Amino acid sequence: MKGEIQTNTLPEMLVKKTRLPWPAVTGISAFLLLMILVLTALAEDKPITQLGWDFWRVGLQGPAILIYILSIYPVLNRVGNKAFESILPLLDLDKDEIKQLISRYYSPRRSRELLSLLLGAGFIVLLSQPWIQTAGDFHFFEGYVYGIEILMFSLLALIIYHALQDTRFLTKINQNLKLDIFDIESLAPIARWSLGISLAFIGGIIISIVFQDTDNLMQWQTIMIYAILVGTTVVVFFMSMWSTHTTIVKAKISELTIVRQKLTAACRKLRQNTSGCEEQADANLHYEVAAWGLYERQIREVKEWPLNAGTIGRLVLSAVSPGLAYLLKLLSGGFPGS
Repeated sequence: MKGEIQTNTLPEMLVKKTRLPWPAVTGISAFLLLMILVLTALAEDKPITQLGWDFWRVGLQGPAILIYILSIYPVLNRVGNKAFESILPLLDLDKDEIKQLISRYYSPRRSRELLSLLLGAGFIVLLSQPWIQTAGDFHFFEGYVYGIEILMFSLLALIIYHALQDTRFLTKINQNLKLDIFDIESLAPIARWSLGISLAFIGGIIISIVFQDTDNLMQWQTIMIYAILVGTTVVVFFMSMWSTHTTIVKAKISELTIVRQKLTAACRKLRQNTSGCEEQADANLHYEVAAWGLYERQIREVKEWPLNAGTIGRLVLSAVSPGLAYLLKLLSGGFPGS
C-alpha cells in the first residue's frame, strides 16, 4: 500500500507550478518577506538605523511564523500519508473500494480550501479592527503588519481545515477497519500523526510568544488568540483519536459478548455435571471455564486508546508549554530592549 495515498492540497499545487523543491520555495519566500520588511523600514519617517528594536521585533514575528508554517507543512502531510497508508491493509475493503474512499474523503476540495483561507483572513480582520484607526494615523508599517497577519492566519486556517478533513477520513477508515483486538499497536502511527499536528501548532504558538512584549501579552485579543489555538490543538488531537477509540471499544464489546456467551454455556455445563460435588465434574469443563475466564480478562485489559505513556506525556507537555512560555515572558518583563 506504499504510495497509495497522495495529497494535492492548494499549497502543494502552487509549489508544483513553480517547478522548484519545497525548501527552495520556502527560502525564496523568507527572502521576499525580509525584503518587504526592509522596504517598509525605508518608507518610514525615521532613518532605518533609528527605528528601534520594537520595529524589528513586530516586523519579524509574522515572517518567522509564516516560514515555520511553510517548513512544517510538507512534513505534516508526509506523516499523515504514511500513517494512513500503514492502516490501509487493515481495512475490510478491496483495492477499488479503498481508492474510492481516498478520492471521496481524503482528496482536498478547492472550494473548501479557499473558504478556510477567507475565514482565517476574516477572523484576524475582525479581531484587529483596523477600521477604528483614522486615515491620518495610517503608516506603511501597520499596513505591512496587517497584511502579514492576514496571510498568516489564512494559512493557519487552511492547516486546521486539512486536519479536520484528515480526521473525517480517519473516521471513515475506522468504520471499515478489521481490527485485531490484541494488535492495538498497529494503530500507533495514527497517534503519532495526531501528536505531530499538536506539536506543530504548539511550535507556532511558542514562536509567537517569543516575539511578544508584555503589553501585547496582556491584551485580551492576544489572550483570546492563544486560548483558541491551544484549545484547537487539544481538540484536534482528541478528535482524530476519538473514532479510533470508538472502534477499539466496539471491537472489545463484540469480542466480550462472544466470550460471555461461551463462558456462560461452559459454566452451565460445569454446574450440571458437578451434581453438588465439584470433584466429580469433568476436568475438561474446568479447563474450558478457566480458559474463557482468562480470555475475558485479557480482553478487558486491552487499551481503549492507541496511546502509550510517552505519547501522553508529550501531549501534556505540548499543551502546557505555551502557558509556561507565556508566564516566563511576563516574568521576564517582556522582550529585551523593548
